[in-house]
Formats: sequence, structure tokens, C-alpha cells
Amino acid sequence: MKIKYLKFKSWLYASLAAVMGINMSCDYMVEEYGTPWARYQVKGTVTNEQGTPIEGIKVSFDWEEAFTDSQGKYEVETSNFPYENAEFELSFQDIDSTENGLYADTTLRVSFKDVPLQGGDGHWYDGAATVTKDMTLLEK
Repeated sequence: MKIKYLKFKSWLYASLAAVMGINMSCDYMVEEYGTPWARYQVKGTVTNEQGTPIEGIKVSFDWEEAFTDSQGKYEVETSNFPYENAEFELSFQDIDSTENGLYADTTLRVSFKDVPLQGGDGHWYDGAATVTKDMTLLEK
């Protein structure tokens, strides 16, 4: 009978402590909520076969998109889980009809495998990585 009483008493104290938010362990632990993330950036220049910059090409990267400027330069970035061998799809589309010529859509894989993440805060932000990809589009 005494053992049942002691078990009940221990259970009652543990339950009350849990309800009150008291941690019964001896270790100190900092809790953080969230998901690790990193920033991945791709930039470069889009030109035609003659080396002339192409303006107005839509560049899509992960779920983000940008357009090339008058010098054919673009810059897109995304935030994502920091994969060790991160790879993303980068696509180039000529969406303005024949205003700047007529170019074939092109898609390629961009790898961040050998690009170290830099500038992380030691918590959930693992840092940023940048890759430069110049692209030559072919005329249709």
C-alpha cells in the first residue's frame, strides 16, 4: 500500500510540475523555433550568339524571377533549406515576342556543391552563397 502511495505522490508532483512548466532535468537548454535556412543567389549576363546583351529576358530561379536590364545583367535569389549539395533550376525565357529578337527558352541546373555558405549567424541562418552564370541564348 505504501508503494502505491509513493508512486501516486511522485506522479502527482511530476504532473503538477509539467503543468506549471517546470523542467525536471538538470541540464540547461536554450530552445529555438524555426527551420535552418540559407540564401542562394545567381547573377550573370545574358547575351546572344554575337555577344550583344539582351534586355527583357525573364530569369526564373526556384520560385523567384527577375528580368535582364539594358546590359543583359540579372540577379535572382531565393531562401531555402541549406542542403549540402544544393541544386536549383535556372530558366531563361524570351517573353516579349520579337521586341529584342526571338530567342529559344533555355533551362539549366545550377549547383552550389562547392560554394561555401558565408555569413551565418550560428543559429538558424547558415549564410549565403553566390554563383555567377553567364548565358548565351540561341535565336529561334
